[in-house]
Amino acid sequence: MATALQEFLITLKEKLNIVDVASGYITLERRGGSYWACCPFHHEKTPSFSINEADQFYHCFGCGESGDIIKFVREMENVEFMDAVKLLAERAGLEVPQTGFDSQKTVELKRMRDTLLKIMNDCAHFYLNNLKSGKADEHIAYILKRNIPSNIVRTFGLGASLNFYDLPKFLLSKGYSRQDIIDSGTVNEANGRLSDAQGGRLIFPVINNMGEVIAFGGRVLQKTDFAKYKNTKETLIFNKSKTLYNINLLKKLKKTQTIKEVIMVEGYMDTISLYQAGFKNVVASMGTSLTQEQARLIKRYTNNVLISYDGDGAGQKANLRGLDILKNEGLNVKVVPLPEGLDPDDVIKKLGNEGYQKCLDNAMPLIDYKLSVLERGFDLKDTESKRRYLSEAVKLIRTADSAVEQEDLLKSLSAKTGISYEALMLD
Repeated sequence: MATALQEFLITLKEKLNIVDVASGYITLERRGGSYWACCPFHHEKTPSFSINEADQFYHCFGCGESGDIIKFVREMENVEFMDAVKLLAERAGLEVPQTGFDSQKTVELKRMRDTLLKIMNDCAHFYLNNLKSGKADEHIAYILKRNIPSNIVRTFGLGASLNFYDLPKFLLSKGYSRQDIIDSGTVNEANGRLSDAQGGRLIFPVINNMGEVIAFGGRVLQKTDFAKYKNTKETLIFNKSKTLYNINLLKKLKKTQTIKEVIMVEGYMDTISLYQAGFKNVVASMGTSLTQEQARLIKRYTNNVLISYDGDGAGQKANLRGLDILKNEGLNVKVVPLPEGLDPDDVIKKLGNEGYQKCLDNAMPLIDYKLSVLERGFDLKDTESKRRYLSEAVKLIRTADSAVEQEDLLKSLSAKTGISYEALMLD
């Protein structure tokens, strides 16, 4: 006898077509009785990902991944089984039954996750109300100083922590347990006392691609020995390496237009500044080294990434390994050159939208960027240093994707150094 879950899943799959659902994530091409695409689960240039519409399943002949419509959504959205079911049920206009679905362990995990999400949602409203309370003068002053208009404040849900102790009192008054609010990462415990983990800071809610608040970033408003920015700790619902700031608004943007490219910046204010200036295709890595999970998250929206980190030496040299991770996931990576000492927010303020657009227009392919970084480490006027540079540069050029690209880069290197193309070929 079929369980309530089995009966519901049968109905759900009957109402939906995997081709329709998958086409919202990847570009499909019909060949005969199947649909084909480059696999979203591994890097490939020749399509080997196939969808069998008749039997409603997918299979990749390259990496071996296969499954049904629920598994596809689960993998693409990076969510648990029941969350994928809920997404599909919403699309199909069905109401998910509340009982008979999960084991005891799964039920407890779901309870914990649901509780943490409720806590985060309540915290977001608490911080927002603080900002509007008339008591957040410092926070408002900072917002005005950064020229953030009220509509952008609302769009990003900015808020205020006024002190260290109001938040835990508020959450306890809502009926949450002491342990649950600690587990949420919003509250710290020391010597038996609870305190707001973001006490006194301007608050930036971190929202996932499901539209759920999963963490908070905070910025100090006065000079202090503490970190200028910090995130709440990682929890059951927040893993920084799998998250990108503003991914929720990028997802909304994709529903209205094709996203040609995504701009990747480092932090909250850069994201907000670019979004406000009309560059809405922006996300931030929140200071973490780029990861494979983040690369795959970006790939759901576009194959092209523009890295727009700070214009100082450290910012421009940072995360070369991370950029390789993006490239290895099949993303076309370019690096945006910014004026020395400026971050994207500075460029917008000093040079305006057109100035920043010129920076984007001058974005260089990853291997060209690596060569420019390499060059900074050598003195080309010194013979020995120049020879070491040439040796390292040629090694790097040989990692280029094609013979045509290698030839073009070697010719550029020849023109820069005065060493003949033929000699570089022999190196």
